[in-house]
Amino acid sequence: MCQRLEYGDLIDRLPMPTVLELFPNPGVERNLRGLHLAHEIRSHVEPDDSFVFSGFITSIDGRIGSDDSVGAPRAIRNDRDWRLFQELMVQADVVLVSGRYVRDVARGKAINIVPAPGDGNTDDLIRHRVDRGLPARPAVAVVTRSGGFDASAAAGLSDHVIIAHGAEVGSDVTRSWAEAGLDAVGVGVDGDVDVDRLMSALAQRGHRIVFSAAGPGVLAMLVPRLDALYVTLGAQLLGGRNYLTLLEGDELDPPSRFTVASVYLDRNGPGRATQLFLEYRSDRSSAR
Repeated sequence: MCQRLEYGDLIDRLPMPTVLELFPNPGVERNLRGLHLAHEIRSHVEPDDSFVFSGFITSIDGRIGSDDSVGAPRAIRNDRDWRLFQELMVQADVVLVSGRYVRDVARGKAINIVPAPGDGNTDDLIRHRVDRGLPARPAVAVVTRSGGFDASAAAGLSDHVIIAHGAEVGSDVTRSWAEAGLDAVGVGVDGDVDVDRLMSALAQRGHRIVFSAAGPGVLAMLVPRLDALYVTLGAQLLGGRNYLTLLEGDELDPPSRFTVASVYLDRNGPGRATQLFLEYRSDRSSAR
């Protein structure tokens, strides 16, 4: 989820953290820094095509967070996962976030996840974009059915912020967004956000590489268009009754099928527990 919080600069003080590749080249030691940047997602997408991907961290028993707290469970949060999450995010044209996330930023309960120039920990991520002729920061699209967040908080997320909203949002609200410098576009149908309208609106703005940093509700909407899913699996059982899992909503029939594209073993996860960095590609992506 997008509200991964409370990470320091530990990863920059380590010699050069590594992970062990298990698939497709088993036994190769890889540097953690640059691991996902090396995937060069943009280079594998045709100019007129789109690519939609997302990233999550989860425990063995499927806990990615809870309704009453911000971000991933504390027991599995860690700098190493956060670094790879950022490496994915900066390869996108646009990052999807939720209205709840904007409210959490406004309340000081979440950080702005989009790397900014001048942050010493992410300078190499900014350079990765600039060297490829991209703006220093990806755009941000707030996906919301009804709004209900502070426009100034949304405007501060990046240099170009889009509000992709449902049909029930009134003209007075969209006017206030425009006055705050936000790019509002209606993508709603039948009280919800329509994924095809959303992708079309983003493509019209030149945003074809789309990374979702939102939660399971947005992921459920994106499933028909999802090309890749990156999952960090923390080797811990957490339990608990009030929790979020990777996907919410109705049972998928037929299931959305994926193949494993890469697996890395991190032997230095949180609390000395191991974790796996998993990359899945959808059948839709593989068929291209």
